Amino acid sequence: MARVVLCGMGAIGTEIMDYLLKRSHEVLAVVDSDPEKVGRSVAELTGLPLGIRVAGSIRAVQLDGADVAIFSTKSRIHDLVDDISFATSSGLDVVTTSEEMAYPAYSGAGTALELDKIATGKGVTIVGVGVNPGFVMDLVPAILASATKSPSSIHVVRSVDVSRRRRQLQAKTGVGHTRVKFEKEMKEGVLGHVGLVESAHLIALSLGKPLEGLKHGVFPVLGSEDYVMGVRQFAEGTAGGCLIRLDLEMTMTSADFDVVEVKGDPDLKIRFERGVFGDSATVALVVHAVERIGRARPGLITILDLPLSGV
Repeated sequence: MARVVLCGMGAIGTEIMDYLLKRSHEVLAVVDSDPEKVGRSVAELTGLPLGIRVAGSIRAVQLDGADVAIFSTKSRIHDLVDDISFATSSGLDVVTTSEEMAYPAYSGAGTALELDKIATGKGVTIVGVGVNPGFVMDLVPAILASATKSPSSIHVVRSVDVSRRRRQLQAKTGVGHTRVKFEKEMKEGVLGHVGLVESAHLIALSLGKPLEGLKHGVFPVLGSEDYVMGVRQFAEGTAGGCLIRLDLEMTMTSADFDVVEVKGDPDLKIRFERGVFGDSATVALVVHAVERIGRARPGLITILDLPLSGV
């Protein structure tokens, strides 16, 4: 049983909390910056059987006795580094859904080195987990490629019907925007999925080669009268002699499926017919990471380093 501090009580954070309780873990504290939640009990806000009250900051929480801090809040490293540093300096392992933390050496190399130093010094572990990045477009192809000799290409396609997803994802893909508004918010860094480049780097890492010749882009998918229906994104590069190509489509008219194809000896291909549903799978990956992180080496690691067993 792990004793957990949960930071972020949005839709995913609340599901994580529910699954933690079902797995017999103890939630010692809950943190959320929303002033509408701070000071109110978890039971009042969610209906879950927890009388503890929501704190506005991890610094307002008593961390003695806690094992793991979960951060289900921001995507960007720079938005999380102070809180993660505080948690690790207090002797807690950290599991985060931050997409950039899946491969932090790409977006924040200096920050990654500092976090690794703090975590190693305290004998604790930091890891970024999730469905994408963290599973479909990196861990699964890495495992598949390990069963073929001299892979020459790895191609992953993830297609997501955002009409069946939370409004937050529809907003992130620009659904309903005009082309002009889409392009404006793209420049501001508001739109698009974060983590595709991190996934490409993780695959290259699994092959033991650096990712080179990186290309990536985000494009609107337009419907009638030039209104945005969603996005298409790609990331491409090479690792040694292997071409890595990741294609992501998230629109109101997409079918749900995931395909991972590796060309090598032998050729390998798998397809998740209805796709890996991001919300439920993310919750599972986070809680299972909490159960396994105690067996991981200290420091800032990736999902490739996280043990598959918690015992």
